[in-house]
Amino acid sequence: MHRRRVFTALATGMVGLLLVVPGQTAVGSDERAGEDRGRTGHGEVVPLSAVELISRSDAEPGARQETTREENHYYRDSQGRTRYESGSTVTIVDPVAGTTVHLDEERREFTRTTAPRGGSGEPAAAPEPAVTAPDVEQRQLSSEPRDLGTRRMSGVPVEGSSYTVTIPRETAPPATQEVTVWLSSVIGLDVRTQIVDETGAEYTRTYTDIEVGVEPSADLFTVPSGYREADPVMAAQDTTCPLDISPDPLLLVSYGWALDARSQTGYTDAVNRGCVIANTAAVVEYPLWAAPVSPYLGLPSFEWLFYDTGGPVPYDGYVAFGSAGFLAYSPEDTTEKWSLVVLYVFV
Repeated sequence: MHRRRVFTALATGMVGLLLVVPGQTAVGSDERAGEDRGRTGHGEVVPLSAVELISRSDAEPGARQETTREENHYYRDSQGRTRYESGSTVTIVDPVAGTTVHLDEERREFTRTTAPRGGSGEPAAAPEPAVTAPDVEQRQLSSEPRDLGTRRMSGVPVEGSSYTVTIPRETAPPATQEVTVWLSSVIGLDVRTQIVDETGAEYTRTYTDIEVGVEPSADLFTVPSGYREADPVMAAQDTTCPLDISPDPLLLVSYGWALDARSQTGYTDAVNRGCVIANTAAVVEYPLWAAPVSPYLGLPSFEWLFYDTGGPVPYDGYVAFGSAGFLAYSPEDTTEKWSLVVLYVFV
C-alpha cells in the first residue's frame, strides 16, 4: 500500500483520493509450515453460549494505572450464526447470508451490512462507492507463531501461541504489539486473547461459563419486530478531533465454511472543531480482506468491513492480523490512528 500517497498533504475542505483496486497476494499462505487446508463448506459448527469478560488497562507514564472491565454475552448456533450482547448494543453475524446486523436496543434501531464474497479465496470486488475508494494492501504483519503448549482453560482444552504484530503508521514509527492467544479447536473458540502494546497498555478477552452443545433460540439471530433501520451515516460522536476507533481490537472467528465478517469505524467530532475523516486505508494478512462500507470521506465517521475470504490455511487454529488507519483533519489539527484486527480460523 502506498501510504505516502494515501496520507498526503491535506488542504482545507474535501481531499481527493485515487481509486485503487489491488490484486490479492496470498502473503503468508505458503510461509508457514504445513500443507494448506482448504475450506470446502463441509464440517460442523458446535453450538455454544458463554460469558465474555473484557479487561483494559492503560499505561500512562507517571500516572496511576486505570483498569476497566466489562461483561458481555455470546451465543453461537449450529449454522455458525453468532450474537454478541454488550450493554444495549447487540451484534448478529450470519455467515450464510454474509450479513452483520447491529441492534440498538435503546433506540430500537438496526443497521445491516453485507460482506462481499469471492471464490477460491480471492476477495470479491467491493461495492462501488459513490466517491473514490481508499487503499487496501495485503502483506505480512506478524511474526511466526511461538508455541506455548496446551492446557485447560474455562473448562476446555486450549493451545497457546504468541505473536509480535507490527502496525504501520504514516506520521510515526511502526507500532509493535505482543498478542497471545489460547484457542480451542475442539469447539472452535478463541477462549482467551491478550494484547499488550509497546506502552504496556493491555487488552484481555476471556470466555467463561462456556456451555457447549445447547442450541440457542433462533429468535436471538433475527431483528426483533418493531425495529426500524437507522440512518447509515453515523452522527458525530462526543469527542474532540483526536479520533477513536470502535471496536479496537476487532476480533473475528471463522469455523470452516462459516466465514466471519464485521465492521470497524473511525470517528471524530465535526461540530466542535470542524473535524472530519479525511483519509483512511487498510492493511491485512491473508486470508483477511477489507472493503469500505461508508460511501464518502469528509464525514465525522468512516466504516470498514473486514472479512475472511475463505482461502485455504496451513493448519487448524490459524491466526491472521490486519489494521485500519484513519486520518482526522480540521484546519487546525490532524490526527492519525491505526487499529488491530485479528482473525481466528478453525477448519
